[in-house]
Amino acid sequence: MNRKLERTLVTILGCWQIVDGVITILFYSMYKRSQISSISNLSNENARAIDAVFGNIFIFIGIFGTILIGLGLFNLVVAKRYIKDNQINKKIGAWLIGLSIISYFSMDILSVVLSMAAGIILLSKNKGIRLNQEKQVEGLKGKLSVINEKSRVS
Repeated sequence: MNRKLERTLVTILGCWQIVDGVITILFYSMYKRSQISSISNLSNENARAIDAVFGNIFIFIGIFGTILIGLGLFNLVVAKRYIKDNQINKKIGAWLIGLSIISYFSMDILSVVLSMAAGIILLSKNKGIRLNQEKQVEGLKGKLSVINEKSRVS
């Protein structure tokens, strides 16, 4: 069976995660920085405390954005190398379903939709591929038994 739809969905998912990670690191961290820097009338101690807290927030935002970029790159590799036509992919389907659950908790709705759709389609096509392969094996067994009978008769 053709896996073009799954490859396309996972490729779009990977690109979105990379873009989302870059947006998170660049724009969201700068937005938080401007919020903190707009606070005025602070004593020196309060300014240091807020700066320390912002440092921790910026580190968290940076790590989260980097994880998103890493997931996006991993999904691009999966789409390019590991989703093949006429191949059963159980682990990739489980990965995509797990990724959709993680994306749900981080409120990344586009990633939830893309990974859930790709995972469900990939897992549902596995059954059709398996049945097709079993049918081909049974057909080959039948041909081999006919050949064996002919060779015994001769």
